[in-house]
Amino acid sequence: MRAHLIDGCDYERLLLIDPVAVRPWGSPFVQHVRRHEFAFTGVPDYIQVAILRAYIAGAAARSLSDNELQPYIAPWTGSNGQPAFYRQIAQMDQRFTDEVEPHYREFRCPVALLWGEEDRWISPQSGEKLAAMLPDCSLRLVPGSGHLMQEDAPEAIVAAALRFFAS
Repeated sequence: MRAHLIDGCDYERLLLIDPVAVRPWGSPFVQHVRRHEFAFTGVPDYIQVAILRAYIAGAAARSLSDNELQPYIAPWTGSNGQPAFYRQIAQMDQRFTDEVEPHYREFRCPVALLWGEEDRWISPQSGEKLAAMLPDCSLRLVPGSGHLMQEDAPEAIVAAALRFFAS
């Protein structure tokens, strides 16, 4: 969205899946880490994995198996991954949202917006708010899906893409 509105990149169509695009955003965990990043320095690996499991599992509407969680956990462990995880969260800044949000009415292409009906990270009301801000936007709330829609409802993503880009 920023590339289109701030950097001038044009698209024929844009399919967005549960984007972090309207304020307020950030789960209670994200807000806590942003205030206390250094409190997580040196957390033992087994605690880090438990934190990651709980955090990532909270993005899905259904229970994820260890095999499904592993690709999401692996990059954020170890001597490089663990500090990078907290650093990434601490660097999240609402000013980037504030900068682009007033320009949403200037969108120059059709937008299809998918949102998890059971998203516990960013509420479906945020999806409705975003859809109302974009001039040519269709919103589809996906039943049985949370923020991690690619795990909860991959078939909904494929169906929406086929429908939207084939028209």
